[in-house]
Amino acid sequence: MAESMADLQRKMKAQGFLTKATQAAERGTLDVALSLCRQAVALAPSDENARRQFHETRIRCFKAQKKGGFGLAMAEMAAQLKMGKVQGLIKQNKLDEALALAEEVLDANPTSPKLNEFYFDVAQRTNHPEALLSAMESLSEACPDNMELMLRMGKTYMQNGAYGRARDCFQKAAQANPSDLGIQKLLKDAMARDTMSAGGWEANAGKRGGFQALIRDKELAAQLDRQAKAQVTGDDAEALIAEAKAKIEKEPKNVNYYRGLARIYIQNKRFDEALDTFAAARKINPSDPELDRNWADTKIRAYEAQIEQLRAEGKEEAAYDLEVEKAQFAFDDLLRRVESYPNDLGLRYELGIMYYQNDAFDDAIQQFQLAQKSPKHRLEALYYLACCFKAKGQPDMAVMQLEAANSQLPTMDDLKKHVVYTLGVIAEEAGDTAKAFDYYKDVYAADIGFEDIGERMQRLHAAAKN
Repeated sequence: MAESMADLQRKMKAQGFLTKATQAAERGTLDVALSLCRQAVALAPSDENARRQFHETRIRCFKAQKKGGFGLAMAEMAAQLKMGKVQGLIKQNKLDEALALAEEVLDANPTSPKLNEFYFDVAQRTNHPEALLSAMESLSEACPDNMELMLRMGKTYMQNGAYGRARDCFQKAAQANPSDLGIQKLLKDAMARDTMSAGGWEANAGKRGGFQALIRDKELAAQLDRQAKAQVTGDDAEALIAEAKAKIEKEPKNVNYYRGLARIYIQNKRFDEALDTFAAARKINPSDPELDRNWADTKIRAYEAQIEQLRAEGKEEAAYDLEVEKAQFAFDDLLRRVESYPNDLGLRYELGIMYYQNDAFDDAIQQFQLAQKSPKHRLEALYYLACCFKAKGQPDMAVMQLEAANSQLPTMDDLKKHVVYTLGVIAEEAGDTAKAFDYYKDVYAADIGFEDIGERMQRLHAAAKN
């Protein structure tokens, strides 16, 4: 029983990461969303929903990077080196490690048929059907015309007793190949098995009541099951709303209950009710900066929902006007919060980003100079200070900030890649191609798909030959 509860708690924590990943993806920070999805999968490796969201986000992130042909080719070559290591781990019966490394192989190009074929094989051999199926589903959405993949997905569903899903796959394949008798037979078999079965797969796929067998207290199980979902809607949402309101009525000064209620409203796009809930909490604790942030973030999401609706109705001009209003609100509210909490260096950093994005470089520099006093934001602030000085035509000042940041970044993470890459760009623009090549080389060795590093390396290498 204790083990089952521990598994449930891990899954609930993983769902928290998935919720944050969804929010990050909505804000357009796909790299953050992907990192959060990885953490969710690490916590709950057998969770089908976590795997699916992870693979979907990875494909979105890959497509957003728009890697060129050279970068793709080099990435897949690097991935091939890891394939041998995966096979070695399988031979040593280190199956979880093998699957984790196979994930890194697929990172190189999650839409590559060759790399996916390798990943599918590893997932089957390591007995992780949820990894296999979620990867297949994500790839099938990215490549909807790949009927060979659709057939393989249907057959894998059949092997795992997911007859309804298998039927759907075979129906798509049959529509694309109406004269293929083999596909027709697969479809009939799936339909027959789906009719005979009581949907056993569906009953255990994390839907309502899926955790009931783990806990004797059915009411607690139902509550945990609802809370574990990344998106709580319908009857589950109404039940949680009622629970949260009851808690608020019992303890009207506990702002955490207000936060919980507002979160459910947000998940269900009931933004006005969420804003009212945060407003009530702010009256209880008017000096809480996090509540201020929650209210502002929700207001922006409300704007975004309205804009999306206007665009769906074809009202592009009204949508544009609301985009402008949203941007003005975000700026005004951030200024208000900086004035309310002048010592909050995180807010200074955010304001600096907003100034930088709007080419107000002097104002941005002022904010980043304050923000660098924060241990949390120091290195990012140095990088953006450099970007501001570079944009102002002051490369020497930019190099000072970049070198300071570079000396304090021990590993080639995403920030260090940007820092070193920018040092290379400044050196190249100054005509020092040898120094630029050295900087680019460090980034290239860590991530051959970063920005346009492959093209820059190729260009400088060709120039050196000439």
